[in-house]
Amino acid sequence: MNRSTFYLSLFFIVALFGFSSCNFNAIDQQVENNESDIQKYIASNKLNAQKTPEGMYYSILSAGTTGKQANYTDLVKFHYVMTLLNGSKVDSTSRILNQSRGYVIGSFESIFTLPLRYMKEGDKGVFILPANLAFGGSSYGNGLIPAFSVIKIDIELISIQTENQVIEEMKKTYNVNNPEVTATGLIFQKTISNPTGKALTPTQSYLVNYTGRLGYSYLKLDAAGKVLYDPIFDSRTGASMLVGAGQLIAGFDEGIMKLKMGEKAIIILPSKLGYGANNQGSIPANSPLCFEIEVPIQ
Repeated sequence: MNRSTFYLSLFFIVALFGFSSCNFNAIDQQVENNESDIQKYIASNKLNAQKTPEGMYYSILSAGTTGKQANYTDLVKFHYVMTLLNGSKVDSTSRILNQSRGYVIGSFESIFTLPLRYMKEGDKGVFILPANLAFGGSSYGNGLIPAFSVIKIDIELISIQTENQVIEEMKKTYNVNNPEVTATGLIFQKTISNPTGKALTPTQSYLVNYTGRLGYSYLKLDAAGKVLYDPIFDSRTGASMLVGAGQLIAGFDEGIMKLKMGEKAIIILPSKLGYGANNQGSIPANSPLCFEIEVPIQ
């Protein structure tokens, strides 16, 4: 390496080090700013807040009566209002429309994961998350959430349900009365019978109409970008499916093979017959699923 090349390389190393140091200094400064802002907020609002090992501050304002805490795979339903420390509203559920949020413990990580860990059924609390536990150094919502924002969330944990309890509620919600329960645990109720219909042949393809629902409603966008709030995660008409060949999720495959052409049914799948411990698109891990299925005459 000649002398000029050596000095040029040294310049870039020093420049890179200086740039990185500036970045780290900027981040450290933001962390200090977050901590200062949080302490001022706690003091001015006279909050009796505790700090978790992760750096979140929280205060349980009202304790529930059951003492029940969520375990892995439980479904929790809760109301919340998310704001910046200055009071600017970021997001919330709707109490007027009775639209709570559902979250399966141990599935998707979200900004609610940590707060819910410190709550019991019926608790109401306030949770303050510095930027590193919230949205980090990026801005969101066209600047609604500036970079390095501290986020405050007021949460009421309405209920905690095991998977079996969720399934029982789904049966009531989707009018599944006196169903057949198969040896695998599939809940099956035929809604339209066609005794003379042709039975399905395993390993052949058929056109199927279906709608899949979770045990709770959630916010989503339709194809036109309109905000919806319902439990439907998928719905198709005339979907070509190879049945009885192990290519569909186990519960769906079992349910469809119990139909003849021209028949419809409602089936509820325990998570072990669905996607099990895996997330699948908008479907959280360990979620029981409800399907309305139809095999039209073809």
